[in-house]
Amino acid sequence: MSPVNPSGPGPMNPSGPGPVSPSGSGVDTHEMVLIHRVIRREFGLLPRLLRSAAHDRARSKVIGAHAREMLDFLHTHHTGEDELLFPLLRERATLDPKLMDRMDAQHAQVDDAVTGVGAELPAWTASADAAAGERMAALIEAMMPTLTDHLAEEEQTILPIVSTTLTQSEWDALGKHGMSAIPLTRRLVFLGHITEETDDAERRKFLQVVPAPARLAYKLIGHRQFTRETTTIRR
Repeated sequence: MSPVNPSGPGPMNPSGPGPVSPSGSGVDTHEMVLIHRVIRREFGLLPRLLRSAAHDRARSKVIGAHAREMLDFLHTHHTGEDELLFPLLRERATLDPKLMDRMDAQHAQVDDAVTGVGAELPAWTASADAAAGERMAALIEAMMPTLTDHLAEEEQTILPIVSTTLTQSEWDALGKHGMSAIPLTRRLVFLGHITEETDDAERRKFLQVVPAPARLAYKLIGHRQFTRETTTIRR
């Protein structure tokens, strides 16, 4: 299975208990940027996907499963930051209090939307009710400006501080937390989500820290599975 943490940074070893830390000084936070691309893309697509399944129970089951996976992905990403990242930054770095208050408020607003969508999703998945689908789509659309602003500010302001403030083991712990959102059977698909929008250099660098068996499994199985799933979901 994929050795990466698709809900936070830090490549992981799927056959062993611990993370794999890259060599060198400082923490390379670019994997978080790749994770953010997944979040922007998939939540940006969800409103259309939810509406596309109106009155189509076969499709609502497919879209419902995908939406549930992405809701869990985002929730775990944010709880990891709340529990393992932001407290360390507050303790060690000189931060603008307004910045961290804004981060917290944005997490709360996004979490409210995730909770609202999650509450409606099981019944909608079974019924394909158009009104419920519209309500969920509207909730996601309303949260997207906050979510995109939040991710951008993290990349521009928070990650440079993280790179000089956290140890590699602390950064890897955030990655390990993120793994909890992704069942073993889904990790190759998430590797596809993460690498979908990488350029050649990013993809090579990212895959260098993926153990060889997982790279081979992704090449032989995972990429095809990811392509098949996303083609069905995004039609």
